Amino acid sequence: MNDTKTLSLCHICYKHIPAERITKNNAVYLIKTCPEHGRMEYMVEHDVEFYNSLEYDREGYSIPQGIMIEVTDRCNLNCPHCYHEPDNKVVDRSIDSILKQIEENVHPEAGAIILAGAEPTVRKDLPELVEAICKQIKDLDRGHQDVCILTNGVKLSDRAWVKRIAKAGARMVMIGLNHPSYQGKTVHRKQLEGIDNCIAEGIFVYYTGYTLGSLDQMEDVLEEIQSLGYKSWQYRIRAGSDIGRSPDEPRFFLSDHVKLIKSICDKKGWSWEKKPADDNLYHYMVNINGISHRIIQWSDPKTIDMEQLMCGPWCNFVPLKPVTNFLHQIMLRDANVNNGKPLFDTVPERYMFKPETVDYKVAEWTYKSWDDYKIKQSDLVLSLIHI
Repeated sequence: MNDTKTLSLCHICYKHIPAERITKNNAVYLIKTCPEHGRMEYMVEHDVEFYNSLEYDREGYSIPQGIMIEVTDRCNLNCPHCYHEPDNKVVDRSIDSILKQIEENVHPEAGAIILAGAEPTVRKDLPELVEAICKQIKDLDRGHQDVCILTNGVKLSDRAWVKRIAKAGARMVMIGLNHPSYQGKTVHRKQLEGIDNCIAEGIFVYYTGYTLGSLDQMEDVLEEIQSLGYKSWQYRIRAGSDIGRSPDEPRFFLSDHVKLIKSICDKKGWSWEKKPADDNLYHYMVNINGISHRIIQWSDPKTIDMEQLMCGPWCNFVPLKPVTNFLHQIMLRDANVNNGKPLFDTVPERYMFKPETVDYKVAEWTYKSWDDYKIKQSDLVLSLIHI
């Protein structure tokens, strides 16, 4: 990657401002200037050699471009790292309002509609919502779209409920786990049961994500992923969080994560195969013992680099109209919803969802990959699929 002009945010007023990514002193910096709040300079990666090794490979790795929407502000957990501050007293949005948002703001050529929250499974009417969206997809002639649920996975431990959402038309789930120290072993056990239940009911486990409280937990997480194997198409690992994290947590860089994971793999004798991916300052993809891992380190409002965020996942978080990258959206959401900051300017079109980024051959490839790795699964998982 070379030095480049980009766009960032002023973390004080949240206006979009010009920025430049440069290398100096064996590190990478983001320099930006706000007309009101002046010049700012932040280190975004402290290993320039690692930075230069990152390469975006659209041909080698692509996924269907889904668009995420929020369907509730409530949650059944209270994870310390989460960008969303749950409000369990709020009344959920109506199904009709969600259908209207999808029709007006979700581009017809988006590959999937991802239901997020806080925690979407706390809605008692979620099966009915999924069924209504599936009917709308059919009525709008968007047959290529799938309904996906982004969840902490606790509710998925209820096999009968999973059967309901599968029957309603949910085809995929994205499950966010934590290290057991976050919520305790009981919650973690329910989340793992939920993965098995989804497989048993034919719901595609698109990814299982882990957030760690500290790098000391990395080896535990990697060992659990090896035990889960092909139950999930991909595993995502994020240590700490620059959004929602405690102020006393140290700043991590993506290179720190990659080097630590590689050292653990070397110690364990696990294979390491770098994969084509949408590598940038926030993502790095590798196969460990043949299992897909995406290593993640988020930015914060001080260091956000919009040129790094043109690959999705795409989001449309109410009340924000533009559909832009998830990381960008949660920063604006935090400023607007949680902290009451008005959003003064519009998002440049360059950074919005573009239909031409969608490749339906990619979607077919994704599901073929799912079918292929089901064959690789253990006898236990295969038995779950056919229960």
